[in-house]
Amino acid sequence: MRKFSRHRAPSPHQSLLKAIQAHFGLTQEQLSQVLDVSRVALNQYDAKGKARNLPTTAVLRLLAWQQLLPAPHGPAPTPPVPVVLAPLPAADRETLDFRRREIALQQYRLEQKLAQCRVHLAQARLRQQALPALHVAFSPADELTEQWLKWLERDSRAILAKEEPAALLLALRLRVLAFEVKEIEQLLAQSA
Repeated sequence: MRKFSRHRAPSPHQSLLKAIQAHFGLTQEQLSQVLDVSRVALNQYDAKGKARNLPTTAVLRLLAWQQLLPAPHGPAPTPPVPVVLAPLPAADRETLDFRRREIALQQYRLEQKLAQCRVHLAQARLRQQALPALHVAFSPADELTEQWLKWLERDSRAILAKEEPAALLLALRLRVLAFEVKEIEQLLAQSA
């Protein structure tokens, strides 16, 4: 069984004393000093959970502490946790800046691939649109022309089946990289 530590977060299953210790980061010694009781008396109260083992002043102080606790141990609202960023060390700033430049290179490569995918998709769609007119223009078609038209139709479908998901995935990867760059830039700006 794990021992209690004031470094752990409060839990709804803790006793009132343990909740006060965990919430405010107090040791048992510090809490006993604040309540003006011995650690032995505090241990007895914690084990039995009966206030009669504590002097009235200690019980009143304990109740005052309890009023400052958030639910389930007390009525106080859970305080918001402020996000305060410490200035980044120079090495971390360099690492983030290097990552930002890496992303820019990745974005360039992905944009080139996406542009190529879009060209292939546009060509395949144009082929599919042109196929009915080509069938009419080449009728009556000889066997070689008929095979070529069938190949053109199969090739267009294959390109669409391959390039449409690839284009969607590339666009998604670009959005993710843009989000990462935005977050990196915010970190760098906040820590400047």
